[in-house]
Amino acid sequence: MKRIAVVLAFGLIGCPEPSKQGQYDQIASSIQYLHTWDPAREAEGQFAYDAAMGSDDHILYSLVGRLTDETPTAIHDRISGRTVVVGDVAFLLLLKRMGKKWEDFSEDGVFMSKLLPNPVFGLKWDPGARGRVKARFIPMLPTIEEIEEGK
Repeated sequence: MKRIAVVLAFGLIGCPEPSKQGQYDQIASSIQYLHTWDPAREAEGQFAYDAAMGSDDHILYSLVGRLTDETPTAIHDRISGRTVVVGDVAFLLLLKRMGKKWEDFSEDGVFMSKLLPNPVFGLKWDPGARGRVKARFIPMLPTIEEIEEGK
């Protein structure tokens, strides 16, 4: 009888919805499942890309958190043998969302090769550059209050 009461109590209460920031973190972590990157359309049509680009500015915090993430994505170039990592995609998404250029971070050790036709494969980082770029992005982020006011 007690088991039935406990089950009913949980049934009435329901499962709590994950926090909003948890949902943004989930979107950012799903970058690892991207499988293609077109030079013009980027990763349009894939969940992680569309969700990150369609989210409000809270997603920026999660993307900055992924800059140092070297988890491989499914984006792979057979010619160069290069597999893109989550931090590379997070960087490109941040540039687009925040209206920045990779050159803004060249002094921190970021380089984009123009020899490859697809920019996602041309991104190169000096040792320690990911951390420096992350530190540079943090003060550029809008405050939570600014994001909430903009809704």
